Amino acid sequence: MTIPVPSPVKNARPSTPRPPTAFPADMVGRDGEIAALSALLSDPSTPGVLLTGVPGAGKTRLAAETAAAYSASTGATALRVEAAAERYADSALDLLAALTAGRDAGGARPLLLVDDLDHSDHHRLLRACAVASVVVLGTARQPPAAHGLAPFPVDPLPVPLDCSALDLGALARVPSVQLYLACLRTINPAFSLQLHNQQVIARTCVEVGGNPGALCRTARVAALESPEVAWASLGGGTVPHPVHAEDGALSATSGGDPWAAGAAPVRLLAHCQVFSGGFGPEALRHITALAPEQFSSALETLLRGHLLTASTLPSGRLDGTARFRLRLPPDGAARRLPPPEDTAARLAHARYYADLARAAADRIISGHQRSGLIAFWSEERNLRTALETLLRHGRTGEALDLVDGIRVYWRATGGWSTWAEGLTLPDPSWTTAGHRDRIRTDLLLAEAGILAGQPEAATDLLDRITPDAAQAAGLSARVTRLRALCVLAADPGRGTALLVGAADRHRSDGDRHEARYVSLEAALAGFRLGDTAAAATTALEVLAAAQQGRDTLVAGAALLHLAVFAAAEGRAQATVHYCERALSALRALGPTAVLGAIATTLGSPALPDVVDRATGTARGLGAFHTWRGAFPEDAGTPDFAMARLEEPVRELLGEAAFARALVEGSRASLPDLLATLVPAPAPPAATPADPLPPDTRIRIGPLTPRQTEVSRLVAAGLSNRQIAHRLAISEWTVVNHIRDTMKKLGCSSRVEIAGWMHHSAPRPSPEPPLFRRSALPPSATALSGPTLIPS
Repeated sequence: MTIPVPSPVKNARPSTPRPPTAFPADMVGRDGEIAALSALLSDPSTPGVLLTGVPGAGKTRLAAETAAAYSASTGATALRVEAAAERYADSALDLLAALTAGRDAGGARPLLLVDDLDHSDHHRLLRACAVASVVVLGTARQPPAAHGLAPFPVDPLPVPLDCSALDLGALARVPSVQLYLACLRTINPAFSLQLHNQQVIARTCVEVGGNPGALCRTARVAALESPEVAWASLGGGTVPHPVHAEDGALSATSGGDPWAAGAAPVRLLAHCQVFSGGFGPEALRHITALAPEQFSSALETLLRGHLLTASTLPSGRLDGTARFRLRLPPDGAARRLPPPEDTAARLAHARYYADLARAAADRIISGHQRSGLIAFWSEERNLRTALETLLRHGRTGEALDLVDGIRVYWRATGGWSTWAEGLTLPDPSWTTAGHRDRIRTDLLLAEAGILAGQPEAATDLLDRITPDAAQAAGLSARVTRLRALCVLAADPGRGTALLVGAADRHRSDGDRHEARYVSLEAALAGFRLGDTAAAATTALEVLAAAQQGRDTLVAGAALLHLAVFAAAEGRAQATVHYCERALSALRALGPTAVLGAIATTLGSPALPDVVDRATGTARGLGAFHTWRGAFPEDAGTPDFAMARLEEPVRELLGEAAFARALVEGSRASLPDLLATLVPAPAPPAATPADPLPPDTRIRIGPLTPRQTEVSRLVAAGLSNRQIAHRLAISEWTVVNHIRDTMKKLGCSSRVEIAGWMHHSAPRPSPEPPLFRRSALPPSATALSGPTLIPS
């Protein structure tokens, strides 16, 4: 919605300018600026103030608000003129004479409000104001030369750095969000900030850079249709455009088509439309293929004309990152041009970001992890657009190469969802290269199925891949890992062994970064089977290797795993120590790394129950929300680390369970959260509804009383779930007892256990039942305390 601008004042009775009245609320987030401007205008040594800023920054409205505040506080008269009006200088001088006529000596100086001083002959007016002791408040896009006024830049409104369902009130207090919501409610009074729209509203405010004019215009689209449509209108979603079937040169057209123009600035402006969410100068130069000198001159022309805006937000580069980012203004000229429809420009964009993803992944693996992570999260939208472009043009192999680079980032930031979900992956041809692409496609879909809690569907996909084909494609390690994750729930011992084998395969293939992560998964799976000592040994080995290889991401995850294993042994001080070391190391990599390590541990695929994984991740999000202010070096950079993980977890758990887990996490310390991964001790046997025969409370041969009970029920034909219900223990505990029984008896199946039980006579044992295992429950008082904040 456009804020109305008051009409220019000509020879009329002096009056106090009133601010535009588009919205019933006062100006959002401008109280401090109004106070500072009023103080400047009241200073006798200040001839006037010039408000500068990009279009839509709210200069006119702020000037009107300030003039009203100045007039109210001093009692001075204020008038407003439009510098763009015809013969405005003559009219302004006439008004100036009216202002000074009859003025009391020593009173407050009258105020003359002048809009749009960019291209006007204002020097005569300013000289006359100085002679008449009239203070000037002007507006301009950029300061004109020799104006004599004090410059006052009008910055955009602050935008959200992140958003969380845990505290919608905090999001609603961000000035840009306040203005956006106020604009929405002028059209749709019933609109409110909810869980389902929080992320799109926050990202819209970031996309328009907090520009008030753009926020108002975008809010109109959102109110009449939906916030999602408004987000798509800003480039949040990729809209398919007609494309040529083959690569070719940029299409040459005639007439008034801007793409036919030879001017470099027009060429730059046309190609800016293929980007999403801003871009770096290097990306634009690569895609337009202009010489560096010509590119710099054209870029400066666009920036001076406000056809492009620049900020100090980061952007990815092929050799790292840069603190400079370009963006098309929401109401810029390029938005009114038809989108480019040539294949070459879009494929050039896609291939540049594929190279960037590969370079950023290499930096993460080689130890330059902070710059690699920043390159990924700052270019997330461009990377997604690149992936969609490659798939739409049938470049399946290139798309999968891009995904291979992005997978390193998925792993580092939690890995709860993949961009493969929701994308239509073409069926590769049965050529040699196409065969490998088919395997990679199946692996991506299988991984997505495992993350979504559908191991059966993943198994069907993995069964299509023969060992020889996986070996020939160099993907045996990935296949083995995914097979392990599929069988962990049904056969934990075999799944753990497969994870160990997958880690060894990755190591032999030279992928040490991935091998360390898989080793931690194997350690956690073995720990769940009861082998805490071996799990801790593996985690310590991974920690040493990660520190030697400057792999801070894996080192932090290894420390968190060691905290889990220490909690299982009741070592509360060691648990806290490992947590502090992990957060201290990861904090240098930024919020995405900290949250990713917590999600990698609490939501590890080595935990077979997908609901437990999602609940643990949601609790980690809740705890992380209280630490969000501990990253001062990134205080002004939106990264949406929490929003990236919230959406898939919320969809899996449902709104009620998700909100409950968030609140639980916000009230817990990190050691408490990690202790929830410790298997609960078997509770004392309750009186069952169907009492067991008295001889089931004794040992038989080498078995403990509990193993005897479980074995008798196995012989009776009960399933693991039925046994767990009968004995009031967990199904996981039943699996452990059956596994231990098989080891003691040398059996290889449940049938052999049943046969052994039928042929063995019961022998009483004087020993008491072994009902308890030494483990630290999640609610242990030793780990209670305030939330742990990284130092």
